[in-house]
Amino acid sequence: MESLRTVLFIDGRNFKYNLRAFRFIPLEGDADRYYSLDEKHFLWQNFFSGIIEKFNNATSYKHRLIRVYWYNADTVRPFEVKHRLVQSILREYKDKLHHDDFPDLTEEDILFLAREWYNRERENFYRAKEQIYEGIQRKTAFLEFKYTGEYVVKPFDVYAFNRREDGKFFYQGTREGEKGVDVGISVDMVAKMPNYDVAVLVSGDADFLPVVRYLKDNLKYVYQFSIAKGIPPSINYLSPWLIGVVDVFESLDELELLETYLNREYSFPPPILQAIDKRIEYLKASQTHP
Repeated sequence: MESLRTVLFIDGRNFKYNLRAFRFIPLEGDADRYYSLDEKHFLWQNFFSGIIEKFNNATSYKHRLIRVYWYNADTVRPFEVKHRLVQSILREYKDKLHHDDFPDLTEEDILFLAREWYNRERENFYRAKEQIYEGIQRKTAFLEFKYTGEYVVKPFDVYAFNRREDGKFFYQGTREGEKGVDVGISVDMVAKMPNYDVAVLVSGDADFLPVVRYLKDNLKYVYQFSIAKGIPPSINYLSPWLIGVVDVFESLDELELLETYLNREYSFPPPILQAIDKRIEYLKASQTHP
């Protein structure tokens, strides 16, 4: 039997949140401050080869990776002043943030803080696109980043708002997430059907249930892949919701992820690398002495 043409479809935002679940605190550090892993910390060429090997071992088939499509939002929703929400924020927080030594909160303050927060979010969004994703693509064969939909932030939906000791305000709006990316992935999975035998979905979003069923009805193999925290038997899959629907489910446990696919050439702060190595030692010991 010829090897099965295999395409990976990665839901970028879902995958980013899963990677960020791996948090490390310096051994002598503040427990409230942690360092999260993300896309820039891994050897993606080896990672994708490892996924294919996982499915080779889990089935009686040989798989051939022909493309990885990694999807992220294309734009950030534009900033729009919401005067009604500004007035609502002022009513809720003016008394809470009152201080005898500093001026009271005003509508102009809220507008300034909301726009400042939005500009930072927008800048971080496009910086990741230009510096992180393009860098990964240059180093990784068979990978294509695709951009569709929008990243939705709500500057006037307060996530955190307080006043520091120096009188300055600390303000955060709400990151709602990406809209339309799952639709773009689903459309591509259907449109590209003639060119692959196996679709591997790297996401646990239940919104993909209709496209998974459609592909299976059209005699395509549909797999799901997830990363996990911990190691068997104490393992927590970070995207498990389609396990009962796909043809094959495979995962990468935390020890495999950190020991095999972490890019140690990345300039980790030394205390963080020590914390990562400590975690690896703990997982190995747990494997030996469950």
